[in-house]
Amino acid sequence: MGSTTTNSQHSFRGARAAFASLAVLCALCVALFAAPQDAQAKSYTCPSVIIDATVQPDGSLSVVETRTFDFDGTFSAVWWNFDSMPSEECELSVASVEVVSREGESADASSAESISLPEVAFERSWREEGGPSEPSYSLDEDYRTVYVFDDVSDESVDVTLRYSITNFVQVYDDVAELYWQYIGHGWSVKSSHVVATVRLPVPAGASAAAGSDVRAWAHGPLDGTLTVGNGGTISMTVPSVDAGGYAEVRATFPRQWISAASAHSPVFHTGTRLDTVLAEEERLANQANADRIKSLLFIVVCLIVSAAVIVWALVIFFRHGREYKPEFTDTYWRDVPERGIHPAVIGRLWRWNGQSDQDFTATLMHLSCIGAIRIDAGSYEQPKSFGGTRTVNDYYITRLAGWEEKVAGNRVDKRAMDLLFKRIAPGADALWFGTIAQYGSDHPEAFVNEMNEWQGALSAEVNSYDFFEAKGERYRGIMLGVAGLAVLGGFAWAWFSGNFIPLIAAAPTVVVLVVISTVMSRRSKRAVEIHAKSEALKRWLKDFSALDERLPTDVKVWGEMMVYAYLFGVAKEALNALRMRMPQIMEDEQFVPVYYWMMPHYYGGSAASSMGSPADMFATMQSNTLTTAKEAISAASGSFSSGSGIGGGFSGGGGFSGGGFGGGGGGAR
Repeated sequence: MGSTTTNSQHSFRGARAAFASLAVLCALCVALFAAPQDAQAKSYTCPSVIIDATVQPDGSLSVVETRTFDFDGTFSAVWWNFDSMPSEECELSVASVEVVSREGESADASSAESISLPEVAFERSWREEGGPSEPSYSLDEDYRTVYVFDDVSDESVDVTLRYSITNFVQVYDDVAELYWQYIGHGWSVKSSHVVATVRLPVPAGASAAAGSDVRAWAHGPLDGTLTVGNGGTISMTVPSVDAGGYAEVRATFPRQWISAASAHSPVFHTGTRLDTVLAEEERLANQANADRIKSLLFIVVCLIVSAAVIVWALVIFFRHGREYKPEFTDTYWRDVPERGIHPAVIGRLWRWNGQSDQDFTATLMHLSCIGAIRIDAGSYEQPKSFGGTRTVNDYYITRLAGWEEKVAGNRVDKRAMDLLFKRIAPGADALWFGTIAQYGSDHPEAFVNEMNEWQGALSAEVNSYDFFEAKGERYRGIMLGVAGLAVLGGFAWAWFSGNFIPLIAAAPTVVVLVVISTVMSRRSKRAVEIHAKSEALKRWLKDFSALDERLPTDVKVWGEMMVYAYLFGVAKEALNALRMRMPQIMEDEQFVPVYYWMMPHYYGGSAASSMGSPADMFATMQSNTLTTAKEAISAASGSFSSGSGIGGGFSGGGGFSGGGFGGGGGGAR
């Protein structure tokens, strides 16, 4: 028997379609978001940076930096650039470079072997490409850049760079000042899990109290932390420093601690420094606090907007989307849902106006019920491709005399009769199911257009009853539009600013909007009453054989209700119950035209020769013919493809890059 779609199934399909549309939109956003990275043949990250620095009594800075590189692809070199120094008298020297290579992110670095690389003289051509034939390192003194050469592919490598910078700490009449940018703004990738330690040259027995003897400040990402130990140790942790960002430390301590510097060293300056440093740091602290407040306010605003949209959606739903409660609340209804309304219209109401192949089949059953057509079984000879003929068992539809009066005034029935007997079989009063399929094969575009025009006539009939409130549909579109804009806006903001807060805040709003939009379609009060009776009729058609009640005896009523049994998907149960309770109805010649649609036809009494029920066969034939016709139209129209290569990435800069020295950046190739 035919199947039907309940309103709950329709809601699920609507939700699934809405989610699918949104998922496609999200996938496009993700694809665009990742395109610049995917366009590159290789990439790398820096998942860990550990830095240990010691200020020497002569004012130099000795540093041990271990930076982890996680390579995706083949690379031949990494480099550190130190393009910012306190003075020209600062000299960079490299003590050693060690490399620990391990395959896979989960490999244990402590168990891997550390290899110390030899130093080679630098060649200018290596700035762009190439390098020595063996793993090594080299110092480009002109550009203050350290290159580490080693061929790696899809590996995780720890590179430990030991270097020192002379004349780095500046000494004034009141304090000595360290201003060091330990993560420079020139790195092209994010530096994650940064841990840095600075050890000051505290003389034996000297006081190194935090806040009085030693003062320290940190600049860079606002989520970093700094602590000053009483032993003259400054510790910094930063979850991540974005590409183009920086992290630096500034510290003042007693000038006497720089005890090994020559009296003529360029690190010495006349005048005091502490008051200037305190004033600058107060200004920077106020600016940082203001930035934190702005960030917090931004988060609050995003959450408020998200909550406000959710509240708005809920208010709109309760005003314009929540279904009316029907006045009809009985368990069973023993008649058609409403007299004067075409069964195919009820089918649309049942499916929340969703089109179905069942609509046309139910219309033919209805035409049989009112005596406009008759369905019969027969056979005919069909030529074979390689000669001869074969017998085809099929059903055929006959147009009965007086059909014009029976369909007069109903555009759905009239259009169906014209489609069959004027378009597909012009001039004939009968046609085989196979004739319809052949017409669709020979005239695919005409067949599709005719079926679309019939569905259009049915839609016009449905719209004339105003079963579905337009306001709910309008708000449904608005909600999906707002959800789409929220997704696009969140991804765009994350793309250009690196801030995912709007996207995170928008996520629950998008989910709520999509869910609510699926239930925004609301039926009118009249439609709700008809639907309630349809639900009750379906229950009665399933249960009437077990009910202790007097059943209708009007054959015409039973014929009409069997059309709805087909639409509601309970035709088999209803027919079996009717055969058991009222066999005389099944034998009545007025019931046969509808009954015949639902039962398979047998040849010679053999189940093996069954053709299946006309309703099922017609629905299948119609669906297959439409699919074949649309494919034929698509093939005839041809296809095209167009595209343009869009690649590359965004570049930009600007903003305060810090005031510390020593940091430049680095990269890999």
